[in-house]
Amino acid sequence: MNVSKIQDRLSDKTRPVFTIGVASDLIGVSVHTLRMYETEGLILPRRTATQRRLYSQIDIERLQCIRTMIEERGFNLAGIKAMMSMAPCWDIKGCSESDRAGCDAYKHAVEPCWVVKTKAKICEEEECAECPVYREVTTCHNMKSYLKEHWKTV
Repeated sequence: MNVSKIQDRLSDKTRPVFTIGVASDLIGVSVHTLRMYETEGLILPRRTATQRRLYSQIDIERLQCIRTMIEERGFNLAGIKAMMSMAPCWDIKGCSESDRAGCDAYKHAVEPCWVVKTKAKICEEEECAECPVYREVTTCHNMKSYLKEHWKTV
């Protein structure tokens, strides 16, 4: 592998390389807490063939955001989850009316789109951790920017 490819791999913030133990150490929380965040649908770590969780740099940034919301802003997990569910994934992904009609994220919007059971056809084949809604819009800095830019005023 040439130096350029190695540098690309090192700078890829989406590449899952941190184990759950390393991620918990970086964030300053227990492994149990990271598992709880996953159960609540706040984070989607990738899994190896042997089902070990791996986190990317973007996941670490997301976890830092979650910790900031809890420790500095007084959010609880339900509040964070509700905030993430506000992302209008159907607009971001350009869903058709028929996709919207069959999607729990559009109809109910009480959980983030990557957690709902019934998804739009456009999302059925897609890996949620790779989706731009999960990856880009629902992070701390991007959610605020997105809502400021696209919030519809009455």
